[in-house]
Amino acid sequence: MGYLYNHLATVVCAVFAGVLTLLWPLFVDFAAVLDLVFVMAVPIMWFLTAVCFVAQKSTDYVHGHQSSHKSTKKLTYTSNGQVSN
Repeated sequence: MGYLYNHLATVVCAVFAGVLTLLWPLFVDFAAVLDLVFVMAVPIMWFLTAVCFVAQKSTDYVHGHQSSHKSTKKLTYTSNGQVSN
């Protein structure tokens, strides 16, 4: 597994979308063009967050929900041909 169970892109998009959402009311009266920028950017970022989440969940499902760590057991062969752990 990667960082945050491979949801790093989802978290980054969600944080950026949250910051944009919180900044929108502060900049509404600053300039008219910023309102247009926020009207376009905020829904797009929340949509991108949802797409990242669904894509990662789909990838986890398709690849079997198993961890990426390999077994640390080391097999040892004895002199009589037996295998011991």
